[in-house]
Amino acid sequence: MRYVILAAGLAGAVLAPSTALAHAIAGARVFPATLTIDDPAVADEASVPTFLYQPEGPAAGAPGSREFDYNFEWDKRITQNFGFAINDGYTMHTPDGAKSLDGWQDVVLTLKYEAYVDAEHEFITSVGLIKEFGGTGALRIGSDAVGWTTPTVYFGKGFGDLPESLNYLRPLAISGTFGYQFSDERHSSAPAPGGGLLVTTLPDQLVIGASIQYSLPYLQSQVRDLGLGSVLDHTVPLVEFAYSTPATQGFGVETRGTIAPGFIYVGHDFQFGIEALIPATRFTGNRTGLLAQFHLFFDDLFPTSLGKPIFGTWPIFGT
Repeated sequence: MRYVILAAGLAGAVLAPSTALAHAIAGARVFPATLTIDDPAVADEASVPTFLYQPEGPAAGAPGSREFDYNFEWDKRITQNFGFAINDGYTMHTPDGAKSLDGWQDVVLTLKYEAYVDAEHEFITSVGLIKEFGGTGALRIGSDAVGWTTPTVYFGKGFGDLPESLNYLRPLAISGTFGYQFSDERHSSAPAPGGGLLVTTLPDQLVIGASIQYSLPYLQSQVRDLGLGSVLDHTVPLVEFAYSTPATQGFGVETRGTIAPGFIYVGHDFQFGIEALIPATRFTGNRTGLLAQFHLFFDDLFPTSLGKPIFGTWPIFGT
């Protein structure tokens, strides 16, 4: 299944015609590709890779552990404002004093439609559908045997429309996602330690994310050039929040979340981001991890091939 999905995406990428502007842009606002939640636009780009390091201290008699994830994402526009993304990754999990476990994660496919852009008010919104293909990853590293589907709404709002008296708040922006996740099957079964099957009921979940950003490139170009230098001129400090919580009876599934402060350096055809991963609930973990991502913009790197939509334009509302 993993290779069928990847091959289908690659076949579409080599098809043809028009070039068009990508990235998440609304007026003078450019929303960077955030690390723990998805940004509110479709684009031709790739994360190669997103690296995660997550330590876990001993708790309730369980040993500590260390996890390393190498995740990959490829985003491709089918039309100027409709596209897909493919996510996969490889996990290496090492419990203290025990043998390491490693394997592929489940393949995840996202369809997204950029529905509305208001350039004057720096607002953008999209709708999407996220599908995890259960059973495509290794169960030993925690991949799901049963897949799930998540209809999702994405948005971004810049504050460049604030009055001049609030000039230094104009570089602020927020982005967010709101999804309702339901399993493809209501029950999951696995071999029980004493024999027979252990049946687990899978609840629906709310999947919510947000980011608060302060764009130094926006400050320099749209408010006042403070002479910050070539590095800060391209830097966006931000903090991200990501949560999932049961929307139906939990059956042992608890609210989990992270708070991720960091920064993103945005170049012409790439960006680099690094964030701390701070557990936001006691069920998420007890140690702070690290997330780092190298991201490529194919519309700038390969404007006549990988960086253009396969077909033309579907209607987009707004200005």
